[in-house]
Amino acid sequence: MSSAPVSPECRLVFRSADPALDAADWESLARDVQDWDRALGIATKEAAISVLGRGLLSATTVPPAISDQLKMPVMLRELQMQQLAVRAQRTVTLLAEAGIPVLLLKGAAVGAYADPTFRARPMTDVDLLVHRADVGRARDVIIASGWPETTDPVYLELLQDAHHRPPFVAPEIPGVRLEMHVTVMPDDHSFAWDERDLWRHARPASAPFTGALLPSPEHMVLHACVHFAWQHTLHFGAWRTFRSVALLTRSPGLDWDALVRQAIAAKAQTSCYWTLRLGRRLAGLQVPDPVLARLAPPTPEWARAAVERHVIAAIAPGESPRSPSERATRLLWRVALRPKWSGHRQAGRHDPDQRWTKAYGTASTETAPQRYLRHLRSYRDWWRWVTETLLGR
Repeated sequence: MSSAPVSPECRLVFRSADPALDAADWESLARDVQDWDRALGIATKEAAISVLGRGLLSATTVPPAISDQLKMPVMLRELQMQQLAVRAQRTVTLLAEAGIPVLLLKGAAVGAYADPTFRARPMTDVDLLVHRADVGRARDVIIASGWPETTDPVYLELLQDAHHRPPFVAPEIPGVRLEMHVTVMPDDHSFAWDERDLWRHARPASAPFTGALLPSPEHMVLHACVHFAWQHTLHFGAWRTFRSVALLTRSPGLDWDALVRQAIAAKAQTSCYWTLRLGRRLAGLQVPDPVLARLAPPTPEWARAAVERHVIAAIAPGESPRSPSERATRLLWRVALRPKWSGHRQAGRHDPDQRWTKAYGTASTETAPQRYLRHLRSYRDWWRWVTETLLGR
């Protein structure tokens, strides 16, 4: 696969997801950056600022003003992650003492696996999976361990019977929360995903998360790919996903062949393909060519290249023109994930009833004629998006 180069700013942010970068790599990446405001804006949006800042603090090619600007956010974020890690460890200990099996998910699982301080893989959510029969007892233990339940009425209403219950918050650590899952995936999914496999292949976590279980590395990568590609439609959480996969693929225990077999069996072939392709493209993930070849959908490469540029434009503002239409964005997502070819019951992953935006009072009131008129007036944006992003000219 050959693609047009991304900007130095985009390359700096997403390459920072690679834990193998050394001092020379950081110097080289920083040397080419021209627009530091844009680079830091992308990093902040992607929750990469602490890892990026830590890597750049010793780079001599970073302007002194930028180094000074990074010191405080890095220090605060890393302190927050260490506080969060201690809180999560205490919660796991109390759940284990209560005899409640708990399996760490997503960033918490990666953190327990690779860096129990959570500094290597920053997060805003600690995700735990418990058996449905243990939900009531687990809720009481979580609250007793210092996580009061949210008072947000929207969360309480819309998540009451969801795959994870309304979140628990930590008043002394603003911006983070704990989510107690009863299933890994939302109810509207049509993957061949069985939580029993997750529990069956889980392994005990080591100290300081003793008492919890961790998914196998293959299940962690598989879940990260589905979460980014399907739940977040390839548009949110890219850096965190690439960082998780990068940390997990450095493990000698990861079995690529088993991952591909599990992805195909779970109907997650295209989710894995696009996450790993984008991760290799932007973050330098060490994904073997045969793995991508086995996961690739029967979509012409020119169409895949167009989807790739479209997604990069969405996750790295300023890289190239972004889609001027939500419908066009959903169409390209379906082109990427090929839901019907993958064996899924539904054609798309979106909220046609606007439940969340209606609940918060932010739902669009635009009529169809108003929407058509807006698109007519923005014909220049359409032209740029089609020619530069889709056609790559």
